[in-house]
Parts: sequence; structure tokens; C-alpha cells
Amino acid sequence: MASKQDYFDTAFELLSEQGYSALKQAPLCKRLRVTTGSFYHYFENWHDFTSQLLEHWRTERTTQLVELAQQSKDPIDQLDALLQFALDLPHRAEAAIRVWSKVDPEVRAVQEAVDAQRLEVVLRAARAILDDEDEALNHARWGLYLLAGYQELDSGEDPAALEWVLRRLLNELTEKSREKGNVTPI
Repeated sequence: MASKQDYFDTAFELLSEQGYSALKQAPLCKRLRVTTGSFYHYFENWHDFTSQLLEHWRTERTTQLVELAQQSKDPIDQLDALLQFALDLPHRAEAAIRVWSKVDPEVRAVQEAVDAQRLEVVLRAARAILDDEDEALNHARWGLYLLAGYQELDSGEDPAALEWVLRRLLNELTEKSREKGNVTPI
């Protein structure tokens, strides 16, 4: 019998491989080699499943992100850890969720919450580096735009490209931090 986590993991596989339109009960159960009765052991209906899947994604990714950011007091170290976190995201699945969010208001609300939480974590680190709130917000948005753009346009095909652009952002923030006398060169 598959676990609830197995359903979520398999759903992310389907999203990654075939997009949100492939996320249906029959293919999900077939891939898990379970009956639909097994599905109803964990979920009341399809809407309940998709709601739990999205909440699982939001909670898991947000919790990991916040914990990661809190592991260091140095904002550059925080941003470097966040960069590594961003590289390890399931980009194809997240790209599928972004597409899905354009046609489903519930998914859109979760996607917006995830983006807002990610922005806030990066913004906290940027505030510690930059004296200007608008500049900190612009740099945090820059990071989120890079991630969302990568997921929309590349969806995981070339993580080296994402790392390259995110490193440019981190390098700029490192330089600004050095100018303030907060960081030794890397």
C-alpha cells in the first residue's frame, strides 16, 4: 500500500515529466500500482488530494527555506545557502504548478503565498546588507524574478544557467556588503 508521501512524490514526478494536465487520479494510481480505493484511504476526493498536495509543497518548501536562512547570522552566507536551495528545487514540477496557477485560483493563491514567503526570506538577508529598503526589496525581487523566469522558460533543463545568474546577484550583494565593511572577500 502506498503512503500519503508516495502519492505526493508521484504527483511531483507526473508534474515534472508531463505537466499539470497529466496530474489525474488514474495515472497517479497506475504509477503507484494501487487501486483508486487506496487513494480514498488518504483523500476524500480529487480536490482534497490537490489541496493537500499544494499545502504539502508550500509547507515543505517554506519550512526548509526558513530553517536554511536561520542557520547562519551572516546575510551573505544566508544568501549563498538560499542559492543552493534554489538550485535543488524541483523546477519542472514548480514550472507545472506555475502553469496550473494560471487556470486555477486555489493554485494561484498557494503559488502567490510561496513566492511571497520566498521573497520575504531573501528580503531579510538583503536588508541586512543594504541600507535602503527599496534597494533591498528590488534585489530580493530580482532573485525571485530570476527563479520564476528560469522555471517558466527553462524549467530545469540547465541548472548551471540558473546558478550563473543567481551568482551574479549574490556577487553584487557581496560587493555592496564589502563597501559597507561587513564582509571579507570570498
